[in-house]
Amino acid sequence: MKYSPWESVASYLVDNLKERIQKGEFEAGGKLPSEKTLMEEYNVGRSSVREALKMLQAEHTIEIIKGKGSFVLSTELPSQKMNQWYRAKTQAFSDLVEIRVSLECLATRKAAPKMTDEVIQKLISINDAYEATNINDVSSMLTYDEAFHRLIVKTADMELMDELYRTFEQNYAEYRIKGFIFTKYFKQAAEGHRRIIDAFRRQDAELAVEVTREHIYEVVEHIERILSISE
Repeated sequence: MKYSPWESVASYLVDNLKERIQKGEFEAGGKLPSEKTLMEEYNVGRSSVREALKMLQAEHTIEIIKGKGSFVLSTELPSQKMNQWYRAKTQAFSDLVEIRVSLECLATRKAAPKMTDEVIQKLISINDAYEATNINDVSSMLTYDEAFHRLIVKTADMELMDELYRTFEQNYAEYRIKGFIFTKYFKQAAEGHRRIIDAFRRQDAELAVEVTREHIYEVVEHIERILSISE
């Protein structure tokens, strides 16, 4: 099987399974093949299959029921379903954003004086790869976005911070995926990354913290604008 050079395996699986659903191979309410069957059918690893299923669930194309499998949902109004999901999760989303701001701003402040030219170049390379990714390959964009922020946390070199951030990421993962799909906020996120890199180059910890906070809240404000428009 050949994949386009800009697509991840998971992204290919998402597109292919959506096409099969739209053609009626899997009807609304019906069950998708098991992870093992999909692995064998596409000749891919379990991690790629699981990532693709998570993406489809985030788009409200399927519902994953633990112990039972993945079931096709109606895809007639995906944007409306996303809207309803965010409204139902308003408080949890708000709490997670506050936690993210606290963790990442602290990590940014501690990382700033430890930033070497090598680390800054890595951040630039990650952001360049993020910008070069096809906008339909949400899986790869998420990977680069996570890698960018994770490198800052790693550079902070704070005891327990890595563990705390990993726990946060596990709880925030669905919101991050849905945020990318719902807002199409790809280009603006890259601009935010560049502002953070520029602050690190200046060795200005307070500016780096300020632009990190702005970067996080820009996405939140964009989601809120979309929700208000749809009312």
